[in-house]
Parts: sequence; C-alpha cells; structure tokens
Amino acid sequence: MMTNKYTALIPAYHCQFPKYYATVNSVTEAFTRQQESIRAIVSAFDLDDAVGFQLDVVGLWVGRGRRIRAPAVNHYFSFDDPELGFDLGSWKGRYDSGDEYIDLDDDTYLTVLRAKIGANNWDGTVETLPAVLASIYPEGGIVISFSDNLDMSMTITARGAAIPAITKEIIRQGYLSIKPMGITVNYEVVEG
Repeated sequence: MMTNKYTALIPAYHCQFPKYYATVNSVTEAFTRQQESIRAIVSAFDLDDAVGFQLDVVGLWVGRGRRIRAPAVNHYFSFDDPELGFDLGSWKGRYDSGDEYIDLDDDTYLTVLRAKIGANNWDGTVETLPAVLASIYPEGGIVISFSDNLDMSMTITARGAAIPAITKEIIRQGYLSIKPMGITVNYEVVEG
C-alpha cells in the first residue's frame, strides 16, 4: 500500500478496511504532490542555487534587470588594431555614445542582485551597513567598505586582487550602490 502523510493519520481501526484506505490515499495523493511541487519551486528560485532564467525571475521580484549599459569594447574602427581595420570595425557615428547594452553573466548578475536585495532590506543606519556590504561578495574576492566624509557624502571602496572590467563598470554606474537618501556617493576601486 502507498502511504503519504495523510494516510499515516488513519486510525488503526480504519486501516483494516482496504477500500477506505485506498479512497483516502487517492484523494490525498493530489494534495501531497502539489505540496512537493511548491517546495521544489521555492528551492529552484533560491538565490544561491538559481541560474539563467531563474535569476531573471528573481531580478524581476527584486527590481534589477540583467541588461546594463557599458562601454563598447572592440567595436569601433581603429588604426592600431589589426582586428578592427578599415573593413572590420564599425565606424563611430556623430551621435554614437560609445556605449552598448550588454547582458551580465550569471555570476556578475548574482552580485548585482545581492546588492539590490541588501539595499531593499537595509534599515538606513551606519551600524548595519558593513554587514550589508559584506553580503554582496560573500566569497571574499572583493571587499567593499565605506567611509563617511561628514559632508553629506560617503566613499564606497571596492578592494580586490584583480577586479574585472565589467565589475568596475557596475561599481562606477552605481549598481552596487547602497546609500541613504540625500547622500552623494563617491566610488573607488583599488586593485592589488
């Protein structure tokens, strides 16, 4: 006989009737499977386990998209680059900004989501800000700290051995910004 958590609650007297047991099992099996499906959805969209489209859905909930604006690299014509000669590179137009929209990879996007979640849950006090900043890079590859300049501005410093260019651009554009209202934020990136 198949059992689920509901059939385990049948009293001993009723267990001796196989038709009763089968009826309870068939009626409650749908509830049991539905509960298992709901538990699987929660774990599938866990921030630490989500990948690809799952991260995009988490980003919709959090309020931060995967696409950002970044400088165009290896795109425009250049004299000193053999890969971007006359027939290979695009000519920069008069009104081209030199930027392009790119989609972040999963690891970088996960970092941006952690920062947005920290900003959404932060209570705005200086005492809790170090814990929020530490949660952005839990692996410890990059350490983010802040200093209050006491002039309605603060400086956020990102330190790491080798910080990728896309991470520098994310910091420069303020995607990792966690700041109080009315405060100007200055960003520093320190490598080495």
